Amino acid sequence: MKRLVLLGLAFICLFRFAWAETELHWGPTLGFNIAQHYGTKGDDLDFEVQTGLRTGLAAGAFLDLQALPNLSLGYELLYSQKGSHETITIRRMELDGEMQDLAKPAVMKVDYLLDYLEVPVLLKVRVLDKKSFSAKAITGTAMAIKVKGKHKLNGKVYLPEGDGFEELLINEGSDLADLNMFDFSFVYGGALDFKTKLPLSLQYRFTLGWDYLALPTYQLFEPVELRNQTWTLFLQTQF
Repeated sequence: MKRLVLLGLAFICLFRFAWAETELHWGPTLGFNIAQHYGTKGDDLDFEVQTGLRTGLAAGAFLDLQALPNLSLGYELLYSQKGSHETITIRRMELDGEMQDLAKPAVMKVDYLLDYLEVPVLLKVRVLDKKSFSAKAITGTAMAIKVKGKHKLNGKVYLPEGDGFEELLINEGSDLADLNMFDFSFVYGGALDFKTKLPLSLQYRFTLGWDYLALPTYQLFEPVELRNQTWTLFLQTQF
């Protein structure tokens, strides 16, 4: 909550500072996300996590305020799809109240689908200005509110049976209702603004979460502590 209040105060202060300059641009933004989770992998003797990518949409609207000739302040409201597809190989788990080595590792395939309403607050610095285009460096922060979540697990646990193993199929899922409601991130990237009749901006962003998410796995195993990480390519036009 403190982070939310501080982010709100920063937004108000920057808005009041920028309002002294009257030049204002706004418009729609449409982007393509490549998302994954990153973070601590745990003790390799217990389990191993292999992270896969989730592709998704990032779309909404932006408002840019020209504070100085080469500096603008950007505010955005985005619907952003994040998450990952994980493969978790478990070598030890709690059975009958104690941790035991598995004769054959269990394999869990887990999908984490997370949709957020995201509010980036950005500084955009023009570093190059040509006749037909200009280039900007972008940095800032973002606050996101989880609006939708889904967790689906399909796995196999191998139980010794005679000279082989019996496969125990595991299917679990949830709507991630207990997961963090808010997610805070660093943002950085760059933009190419094309000076065409209809102004266009092509932007690359890297959004790096700093809050750990306790993502559930198999019910007999502890959650994995991972963070959101997203690469996004945006196309914007302005009015």
